[in-house]
Amino acid sequence: MAAEVVQPPRITGRRVSAETLTVAPAVLGQPLAEPWRRAAAMAVDLVAVALLSFLSKPILALGTGILLLVLLGNSPTAPAVLRTFRWICRGLGGLVILLAALALGHGAFLRDGSLNLEAFTGPGESAAMKRTVTVAPDASWGQLRSANTQLQEQVDQLKEEVKSQQATSSSWVNQARGFTRALGVTFGWSGLYFTLLAGAWNGRTIGKWVFGTRAVRINSAPLTYFDAFIRNGGYVAGVAMGMIGFLKLLWEPNRQAVEDRIAGTVVIRQ
Repeated sequence: MAAEVVQPPRITGRRVSAETLTVAPAVLGQPLAEPWRRAAAMAVDLVAVALLSFLSKPILALGTGILLLVLLGNSPTAPAVLRTFRWICRGLGGLVILLAALALGHGAFLRDGSLNLEAFTGPGESAAMKRTVTVAPDASWGQLRSANTQLQEQVDQLKEEVKSQQATSSSWVNQARGFTRALGVTFGWSGLYFTLLAGAWNGRTIGKWVFGTRAVRINSAPLTYFDAFIRNGGYVAGVAMGMIGFLKLLWEPNRQAVEDRIAGTVVIRQ
């Protein structure tokens, strides 16, 4: 009697792949960008984002619509779920572009007050300090009671301002966030800049182009808009961590900062 062959259980679903875990031969040996080049390139990019922040919100919405159109690519072999989300994003992007175009016809292209220089110049005079409560010598009981209420409100407001200033000055994480806000580096404009430009320009931004650097994926696959979007999320995470994630490139062997770790990229000289 022949022995019965027992088939191993069939395992479905995704399996571990070396595609995104190994460094492609085309990437190995490429010269890494020095920290000073990366810092200088980022400084140029922050200036560019700060200038973009002067543009009006309809233009930001227009760029957001374009981002939604291109974010998930055009691969015909993408999973059905991804293709569904792609068309949802494209529909939303088209709607946002339409609304932004209509809004552009009813407003200016530039807006005032885009840069908040408080992080550099220090906070201005508080609103509570500008308030003045005066009491006439012959004030009635009702007027005295009203003045007392206003003074109590002013004291409470001053206490809150002092607490806020103490918390900000004692936390270098908050100071780092303050400097990014001062430059107009909001998630909106920085997201558009670092996603659309890097995705369309093969991993380059204006700063990277000026200093001869480029972000590449470690598996040598082309850097897509979605990769650039994920990498920009690494910038946001780095700021939230108080810049510690950016400092990793000083001692990490492949000079991968937090955004490179998240997106699976390295920055090379090219």
